[in-house]
Amino acid sequence: MKDRGQVYTLDIFFALALAALLVGYSGLALEQARKQTDEYMLRYSLEQAANDATDVLIKTIGRPNNWWENFPSLETVGLAQNDFSDNPIPNALSVTKFENLRQLCKNVNWNGYPNAAQAVMSLFDNSDKFEILLIDENKGENIWPPIYPMWDIKNASGAESSLNVTVVKRLISTNVKTENSIENLTHINTPPVYIMYFTIKPGELDTHDWYITLTRHLPPPPVQPEIRVWVNRSPNDSADWDFKSPPDISPLRMRCNGIDYPDGSDYVFPVPLHEGQNFIYIRIAGRNAPADVSIVSLPRNSPTRLVELPPVATLEVRLWR
Repeated sequence: MKDRGQVYTLDIFFALALAALLVGYSGLALEQARKQTDEYMLRYSLEQAANDATDVLIKTIGRPNNWWENFPSLETVGLAQNDFSDNPIPNALSVTKFENLRQLCKNVNWNGYPNAAQAVMSLFDNSDKFEILLIDENKGENIWPPIYPMWDIKNASGAESSLNVTVVKRLISTNVKTENSIENLTHINTPPVYIMYFTIKPGELDTHDWYITLTRHLPPPPVQPEIRVWVNRSPNDSADWDFKSPPDISPLRMRCNGIDYPDGSDYVFPVPLHEGQNFIYIRIAGRNAPADVSIVSLPRNSPTRLVELPPVATLEVRLWR
């Protein structure tokens, strides 16, 4: 009887020990499941916030519609271009607004306009751990300095050191519009003359700036081709030209801020641009030294350096915790 009691006691002990192990492992499993759920919810929350923020940036003009000219008035950030009725053009990025948002994130402005900074952070789920980039996907390079809070005193945004970063990409168009382009213009024997046409639509003459861009391909040894340009007239009309490069430096400004030839013209009586069809004649001098020539338009008062941007790029938004 005593042996039977000992066996019964051992059975109870092992049963209780097994039950304790099961309860312990169940608790660990539940804790692991809870952690995975929390991580999933955090990831989902980040992805949702980043997607929502990106949609607001590229599909709205912001509130008020001139926020980028008056930081204290900022309520909601929007980077889309405006049409003539101040309606947003979805997925058409205003690089001017992009740059102004970048300036707002500069240390002195970020701390100097706390309400505006809070308005920006509210777009990113009340977080200052965000970064916005403009990327040329063909080259995989930034085509504009990135945006993140206090970029002028911080070497990096902090995304690189975070273990949980959400990245959202959207294909966008920029303010840059290439009206016409010819590549690899060359002088082989007699200097050839090329002609390029472009059309200015009603209302665009005073709402856009108009440029000629020149890109040289210098073979070894470097031979820099001389490029002469006549605007809305033929080289046969006069020996004088409107632009000669060098010494003129690309981009050549045909009309900016409503002024024709703001940098001057080599021709005594330059012909202004007009609504309808316009054209330029191009002569290349410099044998076996090719060059690309393009006619580009930008919204009026845009920084000249925007001419160098590609017409299509990728907006990338990064958000982390």
